[in-house]
Amino acid sequence: MQPREQGQDQGREVMLQTIGMLAGQGLVLGHEALTGVYVRYDKRLLSQEDAARAAADQLRYADWVLGVFKGRLMRELKEQERKDLALLIGFYEVERQAVQALATYVKEGGAKNREAFEALQERVAAVIRQISLGGAP
Repeated sequence: MQPREQGQDQGREVMLQTIGMLAGQGLVLGHEALTGVYVRYDKRLLSQEDAARAAADQLRYADWVLGVFKGRLMRELKEQERKDLALLIGFYEVERQAVQALATYVKEGGAKNREAFEALQERVAAVIRQISLGGAP
């Protein structure tokens, strides 16, 4: 491999690692933010309107990330890189489902909706544990 090609491959690797780290950070922050909205709403420290607005904001963010990952970025990657990105897409789709479940709970209330949100939050937490720096095989 030519020195220039090695530099390009190293630069690409750094870029992909950065994308992965930022995607993981986004999952963690999104999970924590959802938990915060949920707890504050449940304790009546956050109005239904404010909780719904926070959920809508997080839904737009998840949709934006998924759009970038599925669109332009996926087309630019090599086969193995696409497989790795597909995992991140799956993780963000679970987080998106959690956001939707929170929005439903805020809008409709009910134990069933609360349980659905909590179950999805646990799935997101499991994803985070899976990809955490110390926990990945």
